[in-house]
Amino acid sequence: MDSVVSFFQQFVNKFLGQAPLLLGTVVFIGYLLLGKKFYQALSGFIKAFVGFKILQVGTGGLVKTFAPIINSLTSKFGIKAFVIDPYFGQTSAQEVLDSANSLQYIGYVMLIAFAWNILLVAFRKRTKIRTLFITGHIMYQQSAVLLWALYWVLRGTNTVVTTPIIVVSGFLIGTYWSVMSNLIIEPTQEVTNGAGFTIGHQQMFGSWLAYKFGKVIGNKEKSVDNVNLPGWLSIFNDNIVSNVVLMTVFVGTIMVIIGPEGFEYNKSKYLFGTYIFETTAYFAVYITIILTGVRMFVAELTESFQGISNKILKGSVPAVDCAVTFGFAPNAPTYGFIFGFFGQMIAIGILIILKSPILIIAGFICLFFDNGTIAVFANKSGGRRAAAIIPFLAGMIQVFGSALVLTVLKGNENVIGWMGMFDWATLWAGTTLLTKSLGIVVPVALIGLLLIIPQIQYKRNSKNYFTTMREEK
Repeated sequence: MDSVVSFFQQFVNKFLGQAPLLLGTVVFIGYLLLGKKFYQALSGFIKAFVGFKILQVGTGGLVKTFAPIINSLTSKFGIKAFVIDPYFGQTSAQEVLDSANSLQYIGYVMLIAFAWNILLVAFRKRTKIRTLFITGHIMYQQSAVLLWALYWVLRGTNTVVTTPIIVVSGFLIGTYWSVMSNLIIEPTQEVTNGAGFTIGHQQMFGSWLAYKFGKVIGNKEKSVDNVNLPGWLSIFNDNIVSNVVLMTVFVGTIMVIIGPEGFEYNKSKYLFGTYIFETTAYFAVYITIILTGVRMFVAELTESFQGISNKILKGSVPAVDCAVTFGFAPNAPTYGFIFGFFGQMIAIGILIILKSPILIIAGFICLFFDNGTIAVFANKSGGRRAAAIIPFLAGMIQVFGSALVLTVLKGNENVIGWMGMFDWATLWAGTTLLTKSLGIVVPVALIGLLLIIPQIQYKRNSKNYFTTMREEK
């Protein structure tokens, strides 16, 4: 029995939890189902795997370069607080569950959720669910944080996690993956010009809201990527140049405030000014890397997934990492990062003024990837104005929502932060707080309530609902 459990845990952690491997395998199977030769399927696997790895190099480089700047800023002013960052949230979850001898149950939650997602797609004629969530690292991360949150507010002790909490967590997070990635299909098709996938990440609900409200706030014709400036300003028509200049001014100002003593760099090689420019220029470097990876694996995924969609899970759509949208609006993530930063800083300032018992530290992943994605969707429907205003508001929501939920989760000394991403500062923060007050009936009821959403979607567009992405065979 121990060997079976061990194999199960290895499978979850080392296969399902590895996004490039899972994605590459999906592409490989898809090509075989399309009748491609084995070597063609293998070629697709390699391109998808390498493409996603390139994407990870870009995203990892952004985090490695810019996260220390945000951390140094908070250290400069002596702020000690909780970090809103998905990896700080995941670490908190793992440490709390490990202290309760329940770390292994994260895998159970993830497998229940993935199986439930597959089942909902298999019976899509009834469930109206079209999307298969395959962002492996996000699946594990969210399974861990939800299990921790529900466990803590329902039990709040170091006793082992109970079976009902594991089962409810699995079905609830699986329902969220299915429903929210399904909700964002049509907006994602608009953003990506019909690329054939949807978003499976931390801000699916937030991106849908951004798309819906964007059209009310701004004008989609005035896109962040359609700026034709005269004279010397024309250099900003190039997204690489505009990214470098904007980030040098914005992040460079922050670095000047921190001062050279706040950074570890080779002072015999760099002046502080040249170090600032090289550091901020990496923003454009890593964005370019991300775009390269996106182009590589999206091309393979779009074609190959038709095999799975037509042969195994008919009409299904892959839900993938949010960063794949950046290639369709290269300037939007910069807008999201900058205006989201302002929103978060104002919200943190308000917490300090109000002498809140919970103080928040901004995390780069939340600032860039969450607000950057929200800006992409806001820009598509509302242009530059929406891409600025909505991330600004999202930044404030991320801080206030996270601070609120941490009031009931901070009791364990291992808690160092919360996910902070938009959906986790709204939908999941609310779920956690209500569960604390009303008990396990809240997450159970939420499963049913969420499943109503695709039924409403279907009634509003029954004619084209199952052919939005491709014709069914």
